[in-house]
Amino acid sequence: MDQERIKALIELLAESDLIELSLTEGDSMLRLFKDATGCNTVQGTPANTAPTKAAPKAAVQVTRPASEKNKTGGEVKASLYGVLHLTPAAGEAPFVKVGDTVEAGQTLAILEAMKMFHPLKAPHAGIVEAILASGGTEVESGQPLFRLV
Repeated sequence: MDQERIKALIELLAESDLIELSLTEGDSMLRLFKDATGCNTVQGTPANTAPTKAAPKAAVQVTRPASEKNKTGGEVKASLYGVLHLTPAAGEAPFVKVGDTVEAGQTLAILEAMKMFHPLKAPHAGIVEAILASGGTEVESGQPLFRLV
């Protein structure tokens, strides 16, 4: 994804009422969102190259493709701001408990934002070592929610 296209998408987001925009092209994934101050933030997973310069008022965070990341251990963080749901519905068993073995892609929790429900999935197989937030609480984007080993 070229830098001019990223800048155009940042400007489009800034001028719109949207708070988040995600785009995937091949092996590249770009996620733009507005934070609480109204400033745009960019997260990307480029195929081969990383942007070298950000547009004004934007923070750029480039991550390695999932295939290059350490696949054992680590924290699973909230992908967006919202209410954390550890169970599929009130009165039901939680998606996972401390000590459970999880597979890559398994749902760990649900994040509710603006009446939309977004599954939080395990990025890799592992064992749930800790649940770092309580169900029903508001969580911030990037806040650690689970620790897998």
